[in-house]
Amino acid sequence: MRQIRELLRLHFEEGLGQRVIARALGVVRSTVERVLQRFAASGLAWPPDPALTDAELEQRLYRGPAQTGLAKRCVRPNYAEVAKELSRKGVTRRLLWGEYRDRHADGIGYSVFCDELAAFLGDRDLAYRHDHVPGEKCYFDFAGLTLRYRDGAATRDAHIFAAALGWSNAIFAYAYADETAPSWLDGQQRAFVAFGGVTRIGVPDNPRPLVARADRYEPTLTPVYDDFARHYGLIVIPARVRKPKDKAAVEGAVKVIEMRILATARDRVFPSLAALNDWLTEAVAALNAAPFQKRAGSRQSQLLQERAHLAPLPTARFEAPTYLRRKVARDYHVDVYRQYYSVPYQHAGQTVEVRLTREHVEVLRNDTRIALHRRALATQRFVTETDHMPAHHRAFRDPKIMQRATAIGPQTVTLIETLFAKRRHPEQAIRSAQGVLALVRDHSAMALEAACARAIALDSVGYEAVRRLLLVAQVQTPLPLPAVTHEHVRGGDYYGATSAAEVNHAA
Repeated sequence: MRQIRELLRLHFEEGLGQRVIARALGVVRSTVERVLQRFAASGLAWPPDPALTDAELEQRLYRGPAQTGLAKRCVRPNYAEVAKELSRKGVTRRLLWGEYRDRHADGIGYSVFCDELAAFLGDRDLAYRHDHVPGEKCYFDFAGLTLRYRDGAATRDAHIFAAALGWSNAIFAYAYADETAPSWLDGQQRAFVAFGGVTRIGVPDNPRPLVARADRYEPTLTPVYDDFARHYGLIVIPARVRKPKDKAAVEGAVKVIEMRILATARDRVFPSLAALNDWLTEAVAALNAAPFQKRAGSRQSQLLQERAHLAPLPTARFEAPTYLRRKVARDYHVDVYRQYYSVPYQHAGQTVEVRLTREHVEVLRNDTRIALHRRALATQRFVTETDHMPAHHRAFRDPKIMQRATAIGPQTVTLIETLFAKRRHPEQAIRSAQGVLALVRDHSAMALEAACARAIALDSVGYEAVRRLLLVAQVQTPLPLPAVTHEHVRGGDYYGATSAAEVNHAA
């Protein structure tokens, strides 16, 4: 099993229950229970030594038989005392189980504890509330009923997005023209703002715009919703298909909204969608402030307590990106709506994914970022990072090398171009070219031109050859400078001219 470390992290650091962990990792609950039992029997502590690899961790847990008979021999909790403690505010089953395990390290696992507690409470015929943890879950769905509003001369149906916090039952609602992904995402953002923070887990009702593949054990989110979850630090666990208990909180919230709010406006036609939302915001605020019928307080008073357990909102709202699949051209650029962005040249010919936002272009290969650019101006066709280019391309792209060579003379230009054409490793050619150009510090431009011409004639281009030629007496008498033609030679006019003074200054 390759997800052992993540399973243990969700258990010890996130405090998630076994069923939640099983659904998040795409395994059955009994697997989670066995891993936790083996970890408890291994003698390891959490977090384990960082040097312990995943393979070593798995070996430590599975090198011996699991203590499957342990639960039958250990000391059982006092369930009467457990039931009494559960009635106290803020006390959860996990807390009481943890205290029990502190006293009995070889005690039963959490799932067995919960099963036996449920049986005890059933035998005693005691009322037992669902164990929602403050700040843990927020549920999302669209109501079945719609309201009407005017859009110009037309009358349209408004779809009502609903969100509910699991612990406080606080409700949020907002009207949209449709149930597309932007509406789902905007509704969740508005809900978090209204609640004053972000829960640890989000539970949508498997909407197609957000869930690419609904699966009982391992649902797949769309890339945009996955980005949304990362932005908010949200663990998304869609409700299982045909499992209404998974979304009981939002089902109840939707029912309350439909009966106590939407039904009262069933015959109204609002002048605009904005006017409908103004009315809906006031109605939801009144509903949250209304006292509970069978217990003290209200949704609003409960929300004020739960708010302390919510994670803070991100500093910026989520911006939904656009995803494109592109093939990298031979010039190591990708086409994004007729503007071209570079990637490292090693990826030429590969298929990549482009993540496009209002300000940035991010290029991904196998879910790993390989390039990030700011969006180009409307008039800009190519955006190229020098680091993405092979070394010999960088040399010709950088005007300094060839401008300095041009300022010295055509023979120097010819030698530099020949040097780049002949060297197998462009990095070596760059250093050699820089060395040749640096010789002008100690010799005249005319002497360097003569030495370059001699080196070309001898077919011995390179820094060391030119340096030696400058030191011999042959360079004291100017040599005739033969015209050299070569398939790689462009000539000095190609690069433009700068003065020799500029070369000396740059060197």
